[in-house]
Amino acid sequence: MLFAAGMSLLDTIDGCFMNFAYGWAFAHPVRKVFYNITVTGLSVAVALVIGVIELLGLLAEKLDVRSGPLAWSAGVDLNYVGYGIVVLFVVTWVVALGVYRFARIEQRWTHKR
Repeated sequence: MLFAAGMSLLDTIDGCFMNFAYGWAFAHPVRKVFYNITVTGLSVAVALVIGVIELLGLLAEKLDVRSGPLAWSAGVDLNYVGYGIVVLFVVTWVVALGVYRFARIEQRWTHKR
């Protein structure tokens, strides 16, 4: 019951955040492009991190490696990687927001009439 309540709360918070993000992004074409580039780049980075960790773990298992960097990477706890990914999401959004605001992306990329 507690798990279901927690998931409901987090899904509601996520829905509110995504509603805000989509509303912000789709208000102007430049924002939409910036948002899509940021989300796509972040998705690619996360997929690469998880893929490399899984590939190295599989390689270490098949080669029966018990020590060294390959064995260490095979022993990485994916729960901690998940925490790192959450931090990566937060850092990416803070940096993207800072770049967008301080580089004045919208003013520089908007067509002047």
